[in-house]
This record gives sequence, C-alpha cells and structure tokens, in this order.
Amino acid sequence: MTYKIYIILIMVLVVGAFALIQIRKQRKIQKILTGHPKGYWMEQGLGVGVAIGVGIGVALNNVAMGIAIGVAIGVAIGSGNGKKHKDEIRPITDEEKKLKKQSALFLIGMILLGVIVFLIRFCF
Repeated sequence: MTYKIYIILIMVLVVGAFALIQIRKQRKIQKILTGHPKGYWMEQGLGVGVAIGVGIGVALNNVAMGIAIGVAIGVAIGSGNGKKHKDEIRPITDEEKKLKKQSALFLIGMILLGVIVFLIRFCF
C-alpha cells in the first residue's frame, strides 16, 4: 500500500519540476518581450472555464457535462479578455512554440503512463 503513495509522490514531483522549468522559461521570454503571445487570453479563459465547469459538474453529478459548460464559459471569458487586451497581443516566438510542443508531449507521456499503470493494475 505504501509503494502506491511513493509512486504518486514521485509523479507529483516530476510534474511539478517540469511545470516549474516551463514557467521559468516562459518568464524569461516575458522579460525580453512585451505583451502576451497570440492565444494567451483564450488559454487563460479556458483554464478558468474548465475549473468552473468541474465545480458545476460535481454539483450536477455529471462532470462531463460540467466540463462542456465550463469550456463554453471559458471561450467567452477568453474571447472577451482577448478583445479587451488586443493591443498587447504579439506573435508567438519560436521558443514559445517549442515550449508548447514540449508541454504537449509531456502531457501525452503522462497520460500514456497513467493508462499503462491502470492496465497493469486492473487488467493483469
């Protein structure tokens, strides 16, 4: 039983370390450039919307429906903030594209690792 806690703790530490490295790289880019990259406000809105949607889903006892509602709310928030801050938007740099690609690959890897652990635990 305790090895499960250690595995979860290690995964949390790895994800936290990766996120910290990505945030530091992004802040370094932000110090050099002014404004926010294209899509920044939509990403922020979607993050807030999904968080709200999960809460709604738990209250409705249907998390999937809540997330769908949250995405709609997030698009509205992101679109509104994007219009409000349209003067601050700049093109995405190559370094930012690289960071997004690394984050996507890391996320896919973590999902695959989770699926593999699930299959090993419950199917074999």
